[in-house]
Amino acid sequence: MEEEEDNDEDLTEEEELEDIDGDDELRTLSRRRRKPAGTNRGVTLSNLLSDGILEAADGIMSIDYLGKKFIADLLPDGRIRWQETMQIFNSPSAWAIHCKKLINPDKKSGCGWASVKYKGKKLDIYKSAWFRKTKAKEAEAKKEVPEESEEVKMEEETDPDEVKTPAARDKKRKIVKHSSLGHRSLDHDLNTLVECTTFSALGKIQPFTVTITTTCLLLVDYHCHLTSGEVVGYLAGSWDVDSHNLAIQRAFPCRCRLADKDGAARVEEEIREQLEKANLSLVGWYHSHPHASSNPTIRDITSQMSYQMQLKGESASSYTPCIGLICAPYFKEGSSSESSMQTYWVMPPPENRPQDFGKPMLMNYGIVHDIILSQDMLTEMRVLHDYYKPAPDIIDFSDKWKDDITYMDKLLSSLSRKCPGEQSDVQLAEFVQNLILPS
Repeated sequence: MEEEEDNDEDLTEEEELEDIDGDDELRTLSRRRRKPAGTNRGVTLSNLLSDGILEAADGIMSIDYLGKKFIADLLPDGRIRWQETMQIFNSPSAWAIHCKKLINPDKKSGCGWASVKYKGKKLDIYKSAWFRKTKAKEAEAKKEVPEESEEVKMEEETDPDEVKTPAARDKKRKIVKHSSLGHRSLDHDLNTLVECTTFSALGKIQPFTVTITTTCLLLVDYHCHLTSGEVVGYLAGSWDVDSHNLAIQRAFPCRCRLADKDGAARVEEEIREQLEKANLSLVGWYHSHPHASSNPTIRDITSQMSYQMQLKGESASSYTPCIGLICAPYFKEGSSSESSMQTYWVMPPPENRPQDFGKPMLMNYGIVHDIILSQDMLTEMRVLHDYYKPAPDIIDFSDKWKDDITYMDKLLSSLSRKCPGEQSDVQLAEFVQNLILPS
């Protein structure tokens, strides 16, 4: 058996975090939150499992280091279980660093993908195979996707600064049931909308309760209304382990377009500082489906599953749940002018079907009525409007949304349902109208 020499180079922080899939900003915020406190650049073992590159099995992972051999199991969720102690590791790098430090305490890095082997071959070989397969699929899809499907795909994947045609925005997208998805594969359209399942339909009770403040809901709704492009933000609050309640108290909109990679670092740092200042924890994320249903897409399900893994903590005492919230401000299928909002959590696939998609579960929530809109809240609304004002995809609120209802009428109607107790909807309407459509 080939033996690995002690010649690893120290990994950068980015490389040590390469196993985390999902949005870079949430990844960074969750990492910093464990200290005192829209892109996919990495590939995970979960990715390789879901696409059939690897298969979960006992004793299939190994490390050969300075005469010592370590054996581990690859679990269906992509984690690694070391057989000697049954410890669970979330990434190849984490397991490699742990094992190497047992032999060499001064070891600072593990080079997980080059050190850990699957069936006797280094993991980076399988990673390369995954990238080749993915690129080939993407190239094939670009050649074969018909024009109508491309219009649907524009909704969430193109640069939000590109103006979308009404046909592309309003294209009706089918909602499928989770049971129809089957096993995960590269053939799935990641923009497919999946119906959320209720816990009662499964004969189960919701695993934890959720409460959301009216101020939080109002800011999310307002943010999602401003543009025909998709927006993203974060949800902050606290987790009460005794009452098993997740209290979502504030929303933190990302004033950064999805295609702006340079602005992402600035946004995540600003939000991290605000979280620390407010002594709040990161407990979820929100985004918009401007003209589609508020049900999650396959991409949303995969991202949410990743976020749940990131925020779960190192032990039961540090566990914090994470939920996703989707706001559909301009979905015309419903009769109400109020935005459709759904909060969801993803139930992992059963161990005997690891290649299935997680199941999106509808999370019912209670509303906590704030007394008044704070000055900070009003300032945030002004700043958000100013940020999107120069964008080509900003909504013209004087235009007609549906029938004789203008976009401004629609916005005010939706926000009025979330107005704080001591602040009349008339006062709120005057503020918003003077902000967006000054006379």
